Amino acid sequence: MLLLKGRQQLQDAFLEESFFELAHTTFGIDLAQWAELGYWDDHYIPYVFMFNNEVIANVSVSIATMILDSKPRKAAQIGTVMTRTGYEKKGLIRRLLQAVLDDFTHVEILYLFANEGAVELYPKFGFEKRSQVKYSLQVADLYLRPAEVKKLDMQDAKARELLFETVIHRMPVSLKLGILQNEAIVMFHALTTYKDCMYYVPSLQTIVIAKEEGETMHIVDIIAKRPMNVLEVLEQLPITGNTVELGFTPDELAVTGKQTPLIEKNILFVKLQSDEDYPEHRRLPLTAKA
Repeated sequence: MLLLKGRQQLQDAFLEESFFELAHTTFGIDLAQWAELGYWDDHYIPYVFMFNNEVIANVSVSIATMILDSKPRKAAQIGTVMTRTGYEKKGLIRRLLQAVLDDFTHVEILYLFANEGAVELYPKFGFEKRSQVKYSLQVADLYLRPAEVKKLDMQDAKARELLFETVIHRMPVSLKLGILQNEAIVMFHALTTYKDCMYYVPSLQTIVIAKEEGETMHIVDIIAKRPMNVLEVLEQLPITGNTVELGFTPDELAVTGKQTPLIEKNILFVKLQSDEDYPEHRRLPLTAKA
C-alpha cells in the first residue's frame, strides 16, 4: 500500500481514472469533466492510498483564503473522504487524515462537513462542531426593479470563461464570512450541482447562482469583481416568490431579515490552529463546500 499526494503523483501512477471512478461510485460526482476543462488546480490536493493498482481510500484538501470579520485567514477544507468497498474499517481514513494534519500545520483554520456516520471521528483530531444558520428576507421588503438577466450555459466555453475570470477576481460575498482563492471548487459546482442556476446581470457585471423552489428564491452565491450590495443585486432579479434565502452570511442589510438554525445532514466541524476563533451562527458559502 502506497501513499500518494497530489494530482501529479496520481497521474504518474496512472491512477487518475481510478480516483474519478471511486468518487463517482461513492458520491455520484463527475470529476473527470472538471479536470479535463482545466479547473483542477494546485489548490485541490488528494491524499490517496493505492493498492493493487487502484485507489482504495482518499482524503482531499482544498486550500483557500477565508475572510472572517474582514480579516483574511489561511484555510483548508477536508473533503472527498472515501473508501473503496472491501477496505472499510482498516483505519485508512484516520491515517490519511493524520497525514493531512501533519502537512497543514501552517493554516489557521481547517474545516469539513461530516455526515452522521463520521461525527465521532473528527473530534479525535481536534475538530469541533459549529452551528450554522440560514438567512431569509421577505420579498415585500425589497424594492424590485428587475434588470436584464442572462442565463449562462455551462456547456458554452465563453460562458465558462466569463464565470472563471469573474471568480478569480471576485470580491468576498461577505466580510463576515467569505471564501476566496477557491476557483476550483466554485467551477466544480458550476459544472455539476448548479449548472442550471447560473445567471449574469450585465448592468452590475455580476454573476448570480440562484434557483427557485416554490415561493422561495435561493441565492446560492453572488460573484462580482467589485464590492457589491446584496440588496442592490436582489432588487434587480426577476423574483416571483415571497421569500429569498441566502446561501451565505450577509453583511449588514438595510432591511430586517430572519435567522433560523440550519439543519443539514452534513455537520460543520472546525479545527483552529491560531488564536482566532470561529463564531457560531454563521453560514459558510454553499459554493465553498468541497
